[in-house]
Amino acid sequence: MRGPPIPQRIPPLSWRKPAFLWTPVALALAIGWPAALFYENPGPQRLAIVSLLLVFAIALITLGVSWAAGRPPKTRRIVVLHVVTAGVLATLLAPFVLTWLLATVSESGREGAAEHFSVAMSLATAPLVMILGLPVVLVSGIVFAWTALKRSSPIDKTDDYRHDVQPFR
Repeated sequence: MRGPPIPQRIPPLSWRKPAFLWTPVALALAIGWPAALFYENPGPQRLAIVSLLLVFAIALITLGVSWAAGRPPKTRRIVVLHVVTAGVLATLLAPFVLTWLLATVSESGREGAAEHFSVAMSLATAPLVMILGLPVVLVSGIVFAWTALKRSSPIDKTDDYRHDVQPFR
């Protein structure tokens, strides 16, 4: 048996209108500022762009799943948490993927060169990647959340269900 609906005190966030304009702008700002730091070094610049594209792809998928499940984010903090969680996953996997790619490329150039790349190398670089990557992901998540999303209209004060509340006795 269903009871009366639960009142909604905090309205969920909504996409800034027009979304087809503001979402790419927000992604460009969130991904572009770290790439602008490496404007003279194309290697790290490409690495930052690809890494943040992966992070935002994962974060937007998880946001879409939560929106489809009927739980849209109510605060920008939740959106930033989605981005930071995806960033943690990416920064934990990045050293292992990079070591595997370097081993594969070196093996194709010279046989036996892949023996120099090990899991220990990945474990040694993981803290550095976390220290450098997580602040970048945090700032990018904040930039995205403030640019792409806005508060919904305030809740109508006439329909706040306060007359139905029973006091403690």
